[in-house]
Amino acid sequence: MKILFSAVFKPGTEAPGKDGPVMLSQAAELSSLGFFQRSTAKEVFVMFSRQFAKASTEPGQRSSVRKDGYMSHVYHSPMGVVAVCFADDECAPAPPPPPHPKVCEDFVLAVPQSRGDCGTADLPHEALFAAKHQELLVKFQDPGQADQLTQIMAELEKTKLVLHETIEAALERGCKIETLINKSNDLSGSSKMFFKTAKKQNQCCTFM
Repeated sequence: MKILFSAVFKPGTEAPGKDGPVMLSQAAELSSLGFFQRSTAKEVFVMFSRQFAKASTEPGQRSSVRKDGYMSHVYHSPMGVVAVCFADDECAPAPPPPPHPKVCEDFVLAVPQSRGDCGTADLPHEALFAAKHQELLVKFQDPGQADQLTQIMAELEKTKLVLHETIEAALERGCKIETLINKSNDLSGSSKMFFKTAKKQNQCCTFM
């Protein structure tokens, strides 16, 4: 399993113009994608992760969405943050679990003020966690991190898993992808055009 993107959000907040909660941290490893895909891919991951975080309302719950060879994983931490990650859906003999419980734990330890009012702008404390977040993203690409992965898996098994087979099922009820794309301020004009062109050609995005 290769993890492409990870983000942390503050549930119950509203980022102005973003139609979703404030993003507290993000990290990406997109070297496996084509150079010209990376910018659009990151915008797409940001948009969907924000919406998945918005739809996650039950602390302690994790959910996953499988789509076109990729998996998104959402974890609503009891520590007061929501983490979302996107990974490929390779079926390795012993795929490592997603890193989001560890990301949540380390983020709250590094940024204890995130438990309180974090404002409304994205990435208000990014300087305090950016390097660590990227380090965790890279670290969890390696299934050889046996001890820590075992610990994380034990924590994951204590939570409630909801597996969604469609993206729409993971979004807020009644929310359609086309509507979400049209009104999203996380997507640039070129990324929105990319989606519309792919839909007209009945093609799926190669990274979603």
